[in-house]
Amino acid sequence: MFHFHQGSESLFSSYSSSASTARKKIHGFQLSNSKGDNDMAKNTSSISPISYGDPCHDLCFHVKSPENVVGLCLRPPEPSDEEREQQNKATLNYLKQLLLPVAWSHNSLTTLKLIFNLNSLDSPGEKYFPAAFYAAAIWLHHNHPKTLLCNIPSFAGSGSFCLSIARLWDLVEILYGLLLEQGQDSAAQRLHRDAHYKLLHDRVMEVLAEQLKSDIEKLKQHRLGMELEYEDNDKEDGTTLLLVSQAAECCTPSSPEQVQATRVVLLFESLERRLFPPESDQSEEWERLRKEFLEPLTEYSRQRMRLYLNQMPCVITKYLEEVKAGGSIIKLDALLSNYIIRYVKDKDVGEAAEIQWKAMMENIYQGEENKFKNCLAVCNITYAMSATSISELTASLGILVSELSEEPAWKGKVITLGPLSDRLPLLHSIQGSDLMSRYDFVIRTCSNSYSQGVDFDQVCDLILEVAVNNNLKAEQMIKKVFVFTNSVRFGGCSTSWKTLYEAKRSRFKEQGYGDDTMPHILFWNIWDIAGFMHRVEEPHPGVTLLRGNSNTLIKSFLDNGGEISRHQIMEAVIANKEYQTLSVVD
Repeated sequence: MFHFHQGSESLFSSYSSSASTARKKIHGFQLSNSKGDNDMAKNTSSISPISYGDPCHDLCFHVKSPENVVGLCLRPPEPSDEEREQQNKATLNYLKQLLLPVAWSHNSLTTLKLIFNLNSLDSPGEKYFPAAFYAAAIWLHHNHPKTLLCNIPSFAGSGSFCLSIARLWDLVEILYGLLLEQGQDSAAQRLHRDAHYKLLHDRVMEVLAEQLKSDIEKLKQHRLGMELEYEDNDKEDGTTLLLVSQAAECCTPSSPEQVQATRVVLLFESLERRLFPPESDQSEEWERLRKEFLEPLTEYSRQRMRLYLNQMPCVITKYLEEVKAGGSIIKLDALLSNYIIRYVKDKDVGEAAEIQWKAMMENIYQGEENKFKNCLAVCNITYAMSATSISELTASLGILVSELSEEPAWKGKVITLGPLSDRLPLLHSIQGSDLMSRYDFVIRTCSNSYSQGVDFDQVCDLILEVAVNNNLKAEQMIKKVFVFTNSVRFGGCSTSWKTLYEAKRSRFKEQGYGDDTMPHILFWNIWDIAGFMHRVEEPHPGVTLLRGNSNTLIKSFLDNGGEISRHQIMEAVIANKEYQTLSVVD
């Protein structure tokens, strides 16, 4: 499946500042705690949340940067810089002292993958918490040094281009962080007395040297600057754009923090022995290397990143153009529903997007039971959700659920808030002969300029009313209701979901429906201003609260028929091929 970044243009411009902030946090944390672990324990006890019952779930969902936290209910007051710093330190203490040791004992391989995921740039929907990644990597070095050493090639950026832009420099940062832990030691002293550190240092430098040699060879054989005009994997002669690593950028530090890190870890001295003849003039060799190779490679890498971000939409367009021309076999899972909706509005490839939608709807569950056959969607697009990508996602999921529903009372239907002042929910038949017109209908009907929340009681009352009026049997009752919105009214965050849900179940029983006919409710806060965190809560067996949106989360929702659990999300975010190269050896 194609994976495309929502708001990915900001990743390239914001990475340097984010990484710099992370460096300051993790380094400040290490120095302030170098006197011992007592202070760490004091901070840890103040933020330990209730366990989910699975240590890997705790690691996946409890470790979140203060910058990326948004509550499911009312947003908390914005913390001060000092409060944010204290939260960050407490989170890192909690990670190193409690989460990592327990999770590792529970499932070491999953824990290793989750450590890797802490620094994922693969998608904004994934976790991006560099300070926690550095802290976890340092914990690995102290507790499982062979595993960290064995996985250096994976941490160095195997896999997708976007994942690999930061990995090599991250290795330098890990070495730097280890030295800052022992502030009294220079790199030379640490290399002399600490065998584990020397092994790690030497392996990192070997990887850097190997990558740099490979990139230099590519530059010698190809004129990389001439390649940038071509689309990825799309040159007429069948060759592809060459990917180069970040090795050259590691040797051309651009910020004071990077210059300091390269100096402290003896980066240039270590690379000299691996790159230059021993009898050569090292300063002359570096000057020649810098002019002939490092500067061109660094510029190419940066241009390549910009090209990558700019051309991602072109990949979708090209695929749909081939579908339209009949020159491409339709890939049933090539595009997620929200991307199909986006391109159905395109006058050039809209027809192909319609074909792609029909293929997905007819065949996505080929050979399997239709997992959405007894489902109903509630779409409430508030003013806050009016951003194009969010409204497209909401509408696409609402249309998809309505078309896959099978019972006549629910098929082709969607619940929205009514136009009157009471804003009571109404059941609508989605109008339109094609996807574009159905999308227009949902956007027009489900948009709510007043940002009114969806009321739990009223939605359940409407479903029961429809069932009674249509004389539906228990087996014809909706099994799942998906509420796509950013605002839900259910009596406030302190109200017991058990009380609310059980009260509605009693109403269903009064109308002749059994204990098991009350539908499961998924409230999906699909508008997540944090953009980097998923959150799943199950306050009652009949209720799931979900926050966030990403390609991973959307695909998991579709693949599992709307069944969303912490375990499914965790497995989805570590399912990419990059994580499969990781292995535990100690």
